[in-house]
Amino acid sequence: MHRWVRYEAPIMVRVDIDDHTEHTAVDKVVVCIDPDDIHLARDYRGQSLVYDENMEPVHSDTDHPARTALHVAEDRAGWPAADSLDWEDGPDPLRFPDLYDDEDAQDDEDDLEPLDLTDEPARTA
Repeated sequence: MHRWVRYEAPIMVRVDIDDHTEHTAVDKVVVCIDPDDIHLARDYRGQSLVYDENMEPVHSDTDHPARTALHVAEDRAGWPAADSLDWEDGPDPLRFPDLYDDEDAQDDEDDLEPLDLTDEPARTA
């Protein structure tokens, strides 16, 4: 059984603005991945965001594995080193729930379709 504990990392975007012309452009994007900058993501009620294997939200007050996952995830000493193979960069697991389940899924990356997180049902023509 797995539980995903969602964290947030700040992203800073630098915008170049020319005072003499109307030229503006984003010229740098920095994803801040220093462990001190990464914090537990929370919903509007302040509850930590935890998801099951299918990316369905679970709550730590009713789901024992979610409580365990939060406890383990908050202990930064137990995290693998950032330069180890246990850290990956790629699409958000919340949008692609099956991507990180097995090794073969990464080979079929072109076949992935993002998970629709909207409340509206998909419309067909």
